This record gives sequence, structure tokens and C-alpha cells, in this order.
Amino acid sequence: MKKVITLFFVIICLFARSQDTIKKLIKDTCWKTTGFVGLNFSQTALSNWQGGGQDNIAFTGLVNYEANFKKGHHEWNNKLDIQFGIIMQGQSKFWKKNVDQILAVSQYNILAFKKYWFYSAMADFRSQLSPGYNYLGDTARKMISDWAAPAYIQLALGLDFKPAEYFSATISPLAGRVTVVNNQIFANNGDFGVTKAVLDGSGNIITPGKKIRYQFGGRFTLKFKKDIVKNVNLDTYADFFTSYFNNPGLNTVVVWNTLITLKINKFLSASISTKFIYDNDITIKYDWNKDGKYDNKNDIYGPRVQLLSNFGIGIGYKF
Repeated sequence: MKKVITLFFVIICLFARSQDTIKKLIKDTCWKTTGFVGLNFSQTALSNWQGGGQDNIAFTGLVNYEANFKKGHHEWNNKLDIQFGIIMQGQSKFWKKNVDQILAVSQYNILAFKKYWFYSAMADFRSQLSPGYNYLGDTARKMISDWAAPAYIQLALGLDFKPAEYFSATISPLAGRVTVVNNQIFANNGDFGVTKAVLDGSGNIITPGKKIRYQFGGRFTLKFKKDIVKNVNLDTYADFFTSYFNNPGLNTVVVWNTLITLKINKFLSASISTKFIYDNDITIKYDWNKDGKYDNKNDIYGPRVQLLSNFGIGIGYKF
């Protein structure tokens, strides 16, 4: 965890210090860069508070960066979104992760017809920076995810409709999705949709679980990024993928990320981020009565909507 936090802070510093140099290098070219780097802090301290609650300290860092090329009938748009947050609650002696995402998207367009339609090729990568845990009390924890476990790689060919610089909709009838589970324990369990291990009658592994799953289907993406009012920027990205060979249309993977940044002054900023995920291959488990059977009406065992929201205020730099 300490290594991840150090790496994240280094990334923030490098982005902040390198912008003037980058702008000078690309000033006379067809490249345009925009972005936001922020570090938010919050603290709650309670003393004889009748309403209840817990002391807590939280840090959240984020990097939102775009480098876009445009010349003639050609466009190449690149986006990097990294968010990582930690929190310490109550009398706990260790930090818990509460936000963790890395998303990289690259899209190349060539004008197809009229002036709004482009032939498009897109590639993206989505994962996390560090292991994720299901916390059982203040000390016990169980790892439920890891770096590249899962990771998702998507490739797509299609048409991009772009009537304005701040909005685009891409239809990709030829799309591939690769699920990577770079942790053999998760792979053996068949987590995140990969093929699980084959066991003998005694529970011994005959064939290890597969770490990679390939899917072929169709994809639809929406992008919007614009200052909606002065000093307030809305950046939202929605991605829909359905496999042609596994209940197409009914079994659709949805990933929708939104980031709103507010520039207060030169050094202070506020941000609101939300993440919405639905993936039929991700099983959400909740044993309400702790009997290990998942047969109670309040138990959860299966795909569910995943929603995360985060608000922060702190140091920020917009460029």
C-alpha cells in the first residue's frame, strides 16, 4: 500500500511540473492537451458526540489527462483517468482503500462522410492499482481483487458520430473484450467470468483455472467533456458491451464514469466523481444471516449494480 501511495504522489508531481514543458513542445504542433490533477483531504473528529459516528481521515488523489491530435481528416484522442483513495476509521491502525481505478482510452478517427461521421478504431484498458479487500471488522480482511485481477482490454472498430468537439457517440459492431485475471486463486474460483479449475473427487486441482477470457460482440460508447458553467467541467464516459454468443442484448456490460471538477481559485478545487458498473460475470456476495448458504431472502449472490460516489475538496491544478 505504501508503494502505491508513493507512486501515485510521484505521478501527481510529475504531471504538475511537466505541463509548461509539454505546452512549449506542442505549441506549434497539432496536439492539444487538457487535464486536471488533484489531491483531496478530509477529516472527521468526534468528542462525546451523542449522534454517534467514527473519527476518520481520508486522502483521495486523481489524475484526468487528455492528449488529442487533429490534422486534416485525421483525429487521435487519448485519455487517462487514475483515481486512488485511502481512509482510516475509528481506532483502526491501518489504512483502507476506498477508491481505486485506472482507465486508459485511445481512439483513432478518419473522416468517413459528411463532416460528423468518422471511421473509428478504439482500444482501452481498465483495472486498479492495488489489491481490494472485503473488511470483516477492524482487523480481519479477505482479498477480493488485485492488480490486473480483473483487468479489461477492449478493441473496437466502427463509426464515430462527432457533431461537436465535446461530444461523440461511437457504434462498434466489431468489438473484442479480453478479461484478465492475473491471480491463480481467483482464476481457479472462476471469478470475473473466466473458466474455473477442474477438481477431482477429493477437491484437488486437475486443470488450473484460465486467467484469460475472450469475448466478441458489439459496443456503444458515449463521451461528453465540457465546461458547463465558468470553472465547472463535466467529463462523462459511458461504455456498453454485449457478447454475440452469450444472450446478446440481455447480457450487457455497462461502465459509466463521471467526473465534475470545480476550480475555486488557482490552488483550490473541488471534485465529484461517480462510477456505475453492471457486469453479469461479477458475483456480489452478501450473507445476511452469516450461515454460509445464501438462501435467505436478504442474502445476495449474483450480479448487482455497483455504484461508487466521491466528493472531495483540496489542492487542484487544471490545465
